[in-house]
Order: sequence, then structure tokens, then C-alpha cells
Amino acid sequence: MAAKLALGTVQFGAEYGINNKTGRIPERSAAVILRGAALAGLDMLDTAQAYGESEAVLGRILPSPSPFRIVSKFTAGSGLSPKLLLSESLARLKQRGLYAFLYHKFSDFSAYPAWHEELLQLKSEGSVEKVGFSVYYPRELQSLLDSGVKFDLVQLPYSVFDRRFEPLFPSLKKAGIEVHVRSIFLQGLVFMGPANLPPGLLGIRPKLERLLGLVEETGLPVSALCLCFALSNAGIDRVVIGVDGLPDLENNLAASARLSEIKTVYSELCSLSVDDEDLILPFNWKK
Repeated sequence: MAAKLALGTVQFGAEYGINNKTGRIPERSAAVILRGAALAGLDMLDTAQAYGESEAVLGRILPSPSPFRIVSKFTAGSGLSPKLLLSESLARLKQRGLYAFLYHKFSDFSAYPAWHEELLQLKSEGSVEKVGFSVYYPRELQSLLDSGVKFDLVQLPYSVFDRRFEPLFPSLKKAGIEVHVRSIFLQGLVFMGPANLPPGLLGIRPKLERLLGLVEETGLPVSALCLCFALSNAGIDRVVIGVDGLPDLENNLAASARLSEIKTVYSELCSLSVDDEDLILPFNWKK
């Protein structure tokens, strides 16, 4: 299932994740991870201008042209433009083009509606293959679909706990819009012991305990249950995974190979869905 994975690189440029105990990945280790990913058949990287030094690190350790297709995200602002931001990303990455260039937040699209035509022009010129959006709420995506906005790719949060976007998957598939999902491990929360949850996240404890119960019942690691749950959804084109080293990447690849083993507990995994956005959206977490 490596062909359906994309490697997230936020930890190449910044400290990230509620369960992160090692901090930012050293550049030499990042290069080792990329070599391992390429050998395993991964062909896509996910980054963003907001991910600290991630783009610059990739620019220093990737050849040009890159063997990976690269997705990056931009943050809008006064005095800027899509063309300027794309040129800056390409300069940092030392690449001539991107697979996709996405609004990092829906609010940027709302604040700068005229930018979208320029973004589409960059696509027509061949600087980017696809344009689109990173979204956090189904209402944002529904608004784009209802308004007939032209875009090719959307990235959204999805996990055994967060299935808010599933009702929109058929519409996206019908429109030919590529779906990438992130946060399948909820920034590492799924790997935390329930007793270690901060007070603001105790509401998710029963679901986390049930997930760990399925680990005991199936013999499958948490990573396999969560990763294969996303991989098994036909409405999802790519699953973005973040890793903290080559062993972590290898563990995720091994986990993705156990797709057929989650069939007997798939309905149980579906029952872990949580509606409270204060529990499933990390920027809402009260730690």
C-alpha cells in the first residue's frame, strides 16, 4: 500500500505532535528517511511554508528534479501573491515545479478571493500540476463544492476518531477531486496511554481505551489499526504519515501491509468516531 501513502515532513522543520519526545528530526536523519521512503516505493511528500524549515531542509537533501511529487501549502497575506509564494517555495525546495500547491487555511481563500484565478493561472502555466485546499471543517469543503470553485485536491483530517468528512467523499469522487487525509494518528495521541492524557482530553479516554482493547483482541498494533482504517476507505486517495525516524517509517510500512486483517474489526473501529471537535482538532486542545 506504499503507493497510497504520502510522507509528511513537518517534523523535518519543526517540533510537532502531542506525543513527540524527540523534537525536530536532524537533517541527516531526514535524508535517511527519504532514502528509505524512495526504496519502499513512496512517491509523494507533504510540506508547507508554515512547517518551519521543512521546505529548506528538503531543498538541501533532495536532488533536482526530485524523485518525489511534492505537495506544499501556502499562507496568504497582504502584499503577497500566489505567484510570489510559489516562487519562494520552489526556491527553498530547489525544484522547478510542484505536484500541488494548496491554501493552508480556508480563511485565506475567504480573505483573498481574487487569488484563486492567479493560482489557476499558475496551474495552466505548468508550475503546479494541481491546486486546492487544506480544510479543517466539513462546512468549508461544502462551501467550496456548493460555490463551484475549481480545484483538484483537498487535504483534510481523518482518523478512527474523526470521520466528519466521510459524507462528502462521494461528491469529491464524482467531481474527480483528489482526497489526501492527515492526522490519522491524531498527532500521536493514539499512542498515548489513557492515564497520560492531559485533563483537557479526558473526554476521549473511553474511545482510546476501546482502541487499545482492539489491539489486545487482534494482536495488531495501534499503527496498523489506524493506518489501515484510512487506507481501506475507497474515498481516500492518499494517507499522509509523519515519522520520527527510519524505524518509525519501517513500522508504518509494515503496518500498512496488514490491511486485510482489520476486516473483522472494521465496524468496531467505525464505532470509535467522536463528534466533539474540542477532542479531535488539536488546535482546540486544552492541555
